[in-house]
Amino acid sequence: MADEELVLDPLTTDDDRSTAEHVDPAPSLHYKGSKSAQPANTAPASHLLPNPDRSRAVLFGVDTYAHLPALPGVSAGLHDLGATLAGPTGAFSPEHSQVMVNPRNATEVLDLLKESSNMAEDTLLVYFSGHGLIDSQSGDLSLALSESRYDAEYTSLQYSWIRRALLESPAQRKLVLLDCCYSGRAADVMGGGDDPLPLTDIEGTVLISSAGANHVALAPRGEQYTAFTGELIDILRHGVPDGPQILDIDLIFRELRRRTAAKGRPMPQIQQRGSVGLLPLATNPLYREEPPS
Repeated sequence: MADEELVLDPLTTDDDRSTAEHVDPAPSLHYKGSKSAQPANTAPASHLLPNPDRSRAVLFGVDTYAHLPALPGVSAGLHDLGATLAGPTGAFSPEHSQVMVNPRNATEVLDLLKESSNMAEDTLLVYFSGHGLIDSQSGDLSLALSESRYDAEYTSLQYSWIRRALLESPAQRKLVLLDCCYSGRAADVMGGGDDPLPLTDIEGTVLISSAGANHVALAPRGEQYTAFTGELIDILRHGVPDGPQILDIDLIFRELRRRTAAKGRPMPQIQQRGSVGLLPLATNPLYREEPPS
């Protein structure tokens, strides 16, 4: 792991970096000929993606903090990921994709999320990038905003409020992406804590976190984006070699894990309910149709 890396937890010391979970190098992925990776039918790629008029994306994050270390790569990641999701290969439309950088308080975020979640009927995507904090009493995840303080939980956005918006949304499929330290703790919140099957009370939801429940996320110095968001943007923007025409969530997650393992960085986690992981999220720019035999 590189020496010059910022972590998305303001209290992490150098010793904490060793807690990033160890995994064996990810095996090579062979997509061609894989029934699970190929589109379920031969319809045009755009017809397999979520309906952009009935879908919404909300991306928010913080790069400038009054009381916590700055995260310079967050703003670029928010804008470029939003543009990619709403670009030629993405599943969302620009008019229904909202990006909010450095919200002043939780109300700004929740008002935007509430509006978008109420309008989403097909797919709702929620993304956060910034510092992740742990509530000293409950141990739950909270998302640090511009004025957040590590010793004052009430200054952060409790993830449980994000969960409530997801529960109330009429969207058939809900995707949450968290790029912050301890983001794996959101799985417990989504599932109700002691539930052995996280997400069981939110049908059609998938959560992808940049790190485990007790692990840090990274913002490498000298890189344009945070580690997790940078890999995600690259996959969506440039595609997967030898991959299928359509990139669904499961395939994108496996590619994230493969690339992360190769660089020795904290491993993303996934929790999902039902078959929502098969949700197509983007077309693959590297797809090459094999000539007929």
